[in-house]
Amino acid sequence: MTTREEMRSLAEEIVDAYTDRVATIAELRKTVKTELKELKDARIDLGKELRADLAKSAADRNAAVSTQLKELDAAHAAMSREMRAELNKGRQTLTEEEAKRQSEAREFMGELGRVVAEGKAAVKTLLGEFDSSHNAMSREMRAELSKGRQSLAKGERKRQSEAREFMGELGKAVAEGKAATQTLLRDFGEVQAGARDEWQKMTATIQSKRGGVGIKVKPLIEEITPETTTLRNRVFEYLANHPDGTKMTELEQEFSVARIQMAKLLEDLADENKVAKRNSLYFAI
Repeated sequence: MTTREEMRSLAEEIVDAYTDRVATIAELRKTVKTELKELKDARIDLGKELRADLAKSAADRNAAVSTQLKELDAAHAAMSREMRAELNKGRQTLTEEEAKRQSEAREFMGELGRVVAEGKAAVKTLLGEFDSSHNAMSREMRAELSKGRQSLAKGERKRQSEAREFMGELGKAVAEGKAATQTLLRDFGEVQAGARDEWQKMTATIQSKRGGVGIKVKPLIEEITPETTTLRNRVFEYLANHPDGTKMTELEQEFSVARIQMAKLLEDLADENKVAKRNSLYFAI
């Protein structure tokens, strides 16, 4: 078979296949159209049946609901009647109980009034007895207080007399002590003066033996007076109250004493180990 014939045969087969497909599609369209129509009809019939069933069901439901509502109304009415009857019974019971409670309350208030009256009378009696006891106790306490005041007055007079006697004895003792102290100071002054004279004589003798050359000799016994002792005590107390140290000039101004006298006083305190000097400051020790 030549190529031309083969091409013609192939073209005929294609045309036949196309014709078959067109016929098949037309048949398919017809079939689909028929099935769609049947489906539509079936859906319409089903809708009608559903609407009929729904209408019937709604009527049945309405009837059932109406019946149930009637039954509910009847039950509600019956329950209302029963509740009214029970409420009336309860009201009657409450009224009876309230009347009973009111009667009991009146009885209680009567008893309470009697108890209060009796209590007031008892309290009044007790207050009267208390006033009587209080007045009697007050009289007794006044009597005891008067006695106590008299005793205290006697005791106070006695104590005042003893105190005056003691002060007199104390004055005598102080006067005697002052006199004895003055006597001791006078005797000590005489002894000191004699010792000073003897010391000066000895110093003059030594000077004459050394060819008249003067020598500085510290007195054996220094003159000590009550004023000097008081001043030394005051300076020591001042230094004790100033633990940070005090300069010589401050002490001179504080006690209005010349430098040479203050220096001698501080030297004596240092010899007694009561004062120490550090960096131009004096401290109590």
